Amino acid sequence: MNVTSKISPAFEPFLADSGEDGKRDAIVIYRTPPIEGLHLRGRLRELKRRMDEVKQQAAIQKLIEQRVLNHYKEASKDLGYSAQPLKSSHIGSGSLPIANIEVTRKTLAALAEQPEVLAILPNQRIHLIQPRKVDYSALAQQEQDDSLTWGLKQLEIPKLWETTKGQDINVAVLDTGVYGAHPALGDRVKEFVVIDPLGRRITASPAFDSGQHGTHVCGTIAGGQTSDGISIGVAPQANLFVAGVLIGDATLSTLMEGISWAIEQGADIINMSLGFNYYEPLFAEILEILLNQYGILPVVAIGNENHGNSSSPGNTYNAFSVGAIEQNKSDGFSVTSFSSGASLVFPGKEPDFLVTKPDVVAPGAQIYSCIPPTKCADGTLEYNFMDGTSMATPHVAGVAALLMAANPTAPVTDIIKVLKETASHPNGADLCPCNRWGHGLIQPVEALKALKA
Repeated sequence: MNVTSKISPAFEPFLADSGEDGKRDAIVIYRTPPIEGLHLRGRLRELKRRMDEVKQQAAIQKLIEQRVLNHYKEASKDLGYSAQPLKSSHIGSGSLPIANIEVTRKTLAALAEQPEVLAILPNQRIHLIQPRKVDYSALAQQEQDDSLTWGLKQLEIPKLWETTKGQDINVAVLDTGVYGAHPALGDRVKEFVVIDPLGRRITASPAFDSGQHGTHVCGTIAGGQTSDGISIGVAPQANLFVAGVLIGDATLSTLMEGISWAIEQGADIINMSLGFNYYEPLFAEILEILLNQYGILPVVAIGNENHGNSSSPGNTYNAFSVGAIEQNKSDGFSVTSFSSGASLVFPGKEPDFLVTKPDVVAPGAQIYSCIPPTKCADGTLEYNFMDGTSMATPHVAGVAALLMAANPTAPVTDIIKVLKETASHPNGADLCPCNRWGHGLIQPVEALKALKA
């Protein structure tokens, strides 16, 4: 890997208003040897052993991190930063091989020249992928009659409940937080933490939501029933581990701290409905660690910027990204107008590198789920409809939890494979993937059959 390929292209706009000695925070990903067998999923119910291995990995990574920091400190001195040394700090307990380091235009290349450095990313801001619409109208009669949301009905989730409801699967939700006392969530929220803009972990009790988004997402993943008996959650027996990473002026460093926390909690799946201002291809290194080192499935919203656009990190080549479908009046369904999708071409690679996103689609319009108690003219609302790829993503995360619980030894790569290969594309498999449907609408029942085959 050459030096320039280690430096994110997002640095160009990030440093545009910075002089030669202007300091900016960067996220540095460094190379570490993984513990053999750590990524295998056969340890699903052996959480203590799994966490011991995470700690062992962290100890190895901390030694390498210190070596990287020491070399960078010496290189910075040679470039004239001895009187005011550039700052560095740890992220998390070391479960992720990353560090927060100040850089300048002069020191960026010196840092990239270290052989143990894999990638350098600007610590840019992150933002919520905002719901497209919010509708406070009454629950559709169809959902009352069916006793479940249209998304659960479309995906035939009750058929999977005959086999599994997601028991023992840990789903981390990195979002605006969660109103943990909501009756539809019961005791599903096992741990909650706030990551503040400085990257500090703040224990807060009771669990709270700085908006409505995180609670709505959690309800779709693992919620139970409303007071009217409407089922809203795909995997109602999954465990929720929620980090409020979108509270205040959040940055990439905040997100990294949340991901590190999720690893330490024993997450099997990480749900992310958030994005960056600048395209970040090097985030693929983080996803690679999650997938292949820890066996964690990251499920990411592709964005609500309409066709021809996409949002990082959902458009990273190895992200499992999700677009949204809606119901049609003809009783059919189609990809929503707001659902993002694009094909990204990287000329100069051998061969030319093409990334087409999203990977799959799922119900994401008029999704009914729980929210924190909200006063309005008609009283206090505890449930709401929302539209967005943020609403489609938890459907996929919930389905993945059902599949993992049904086959605890299946590698995470097999979960992704069966969801893609069994997805239904309106134009047939020959056109898969495309930048509207990806591989198509997920078919959970067929995916479960394929996983067990």
